[in-house]
Amino acid sequence: MKIKKILITALLISAVFSSFAQTSSDKELTVVMQRGNLDLNPHTSAYTDEAQILNSLYEGLFTYNPITSDPENALVESYSTSRDMLVYNFKLKENSFFSNGRKITAEDIKNSWLALLNTPGAYYASFLDIIKGAKNFRLGKGKAEDVAIFSKGEYFLRVELESPASHFPKILCLHAFAAIDLKDGSFSGPYILDQISDTKIVLKKNECYRENCAVNIPKINILFSSNKEDNSVLFNSGIAQWIMADCEVKTILDKESVLFEPLFGTYYFFFKLRNKNLTQKVRQALMEATPWEELRKGSLCPAATLIFPLTGYSRPAPLDYTDSDHAKTLLNEAKKELGLSDEEVIELTFEIPEGDSIYEAATLLKYAWGEIGVRLNIKINSNPAYISEISKLDSDLFIYTWIGDFSDPSAFLELFRSDSTLNETLWKDRNFDALLDKANSTKKSSDRLAILSEAEDILLSSGVIIPLTHSIDLNVVNKNELGGYFTNALGIHPFKHMYFNPPKSQFQYGKVAKF
Repeated sequence: MKIKKILITALLISAVFSSFAQTSSDKELTVVMQRGNLDLNPHTSAYTDEAQILNSLYEGLFTYNPITSDPENALVESYSTSRDMLVYNFKLKENSFFSNGRKITAEDIKNSWLALLNTPGAYYASFLDIIKGAKNFRLGKGKAEDVAIFSKGEYFLRVELESPASHFPKILCLHAFAAIDLKDGSFSGPYILDQISDTKIVLKKNECYRENCAVNIPKINILFSSNKEDNSVLFNSGIAQWIMADCEVKTILDKESVLFEPLFGTYYFFFKLRNKNLTQKVRQALMEATPWEELRKGSLCPAATLIFPLTGYSRPAPLDYTDSDHAKTLLNEAKKELGLSDEEVIELTFEIPEGDSIYEAATLLKYAWGEIGVRLNIKINSNPAYISEISKLDSDLFIYTWIGDFSDPSAFLELFRSDSTLNETLWKDRNFDALLDKANSTKKSSDRLAILSEAEDILLSSGVIIPLTHSIDLNVVNKNELGGYFTNALGIHPFKHMYFNPPKSQFQYGKVAKF
């Protein structure tokens, strides 16, 4: 305890003296994050905090607009599509360089994407399956030269698609599709990685970045802390301008800095279909035995479907029907189909991370499903890397939070495609896959959204997922001091757009005499 107090005191003293010396142009930004199992490989990373860092270290053809999260040009100067939208032609900016001074060319983009497709455990690799030959290469059934990505000179890139995809530029904002220096490991974004340890990461301005003059903050200090009280002290004292980690909200002095932001995301439970007894009829019985209203009680934004409401998207029928009597009937029918007697109990395991609210929800399901004859065992997993370990675990039910990487229903639905690199459920449905393919080949936006809604309905009817709540992000941001921070649906706030507001006078009353 004494060591922590000494550390906080030292940081306070340092902050006071540095505040006298720094102007708004050379002031360093300090952000508090939770460490977790940080992965800074852009090809294998999949989590929001990592994305916040990686989108500053790497840049691709497009990047996120800080307000709308829509794609805006990054490495690409201009692009065009064929009339049938099966061919994309990209013209790259000629003044783009890696942090080691080497030019970024079309060949770098091509090689980066091929490396992603060839990387085991690359979460987002299957998003490139819309490119001709990409899926076969990713699955080891084709060659790299058969993938329809062509560099036409230093600054021209041509991509041929399997079917029209108007959302292609949205996908390409993600750090997984950035330009990667595969040889030297230098950076293509506005910042470089200067220091890294278990407690801190330091990002420094990339002097070779093409828009270097527009990057206002020279250094970003990312402190890792899970101590709520310490985090609040760091913010209240002015050491940190932004807290992305947990904190004691009630002790934050400036209440206007506490931001609850709705995200394009959903928190849900899902089944991993390894247990032969988890047939669709068994899952349907479990859905009807679930006390939905009680399960979602207290949620700020309860979710009865998977996809967060989007303009023009008609959500399918919700998962909110509870009928224990009919659930028992369905379970008995399922047992007969499985060759089980009425007395035999179907046993499942729900593996959850530590947390009181999660345990309460699991216990609620345990008793509700127990009423119809299913025994749910609750297993606590204390591994901080719980989410990334799910693919290796043998339990039947897990928790998950997914935040879409672009504002489109396919950002969620592609997770459940049969051969998706993100499909942790192992669920496969030909009709669902066919609808995703049909949506990709549909040009009219309203028709496309209707097809995707139909696909979501199949997913919900399968009983594979149990949606609970749409995501609410908590950030504590000193917006009086820090400019360029905007609330957006994806929770990505590009560092390169941030700046410090000019310091205000410390004198609130009276006048200073002039001599």
